[in-house]
Amino acid sequence: MRFLSFLLAALLLPVAHAQAESTATITGRVTDAETGMPVVGAGVVIPALGIGAVSQRDGSYVIEAVPAGTHAIRAGAYLYHLVTLEAAVGETPATLDVPLRPGAGAGCAAVHEHGEDGSHMTPVGDTNEG
Repeated sequence: MRFLSFLLAALLLPVAHAQAESTATITGRVTDAETGMPVVGAGVVIPALGIGAVSQRDGSYVIEAVPAGTHAIRAGAYLYHLVTLEAAVGETPATLDVPLRPGAGAGCAAVHEHGEDGSHMTPVGDTNEG
């Protein structure tokens, strides 16, 4: 019985270890592209995964448990243009700084909804991406 427990643990340990290595964190700062100042409350999401974060006072954000691979990152804030960038995530944390272009009007607004599965942005009107 003891041997069976050891064998089972030995077989499952590599699986648990591989799962732990298969995700990483994306960190960065959201800033105003013209002034370089931090943008507070910007949504930074990976729509395909339904996960994201909101930028803090210093513009920083952290998205955890991101699977390895290249992901489309969508970011925006009220009165800023929405932008889509790519982030390559490996076994180590990735850094992606996001400069947002200021703008005015409905095309620059985004509605932020915070749910149990992360932050979601819904563009309002024409997104004027760039």
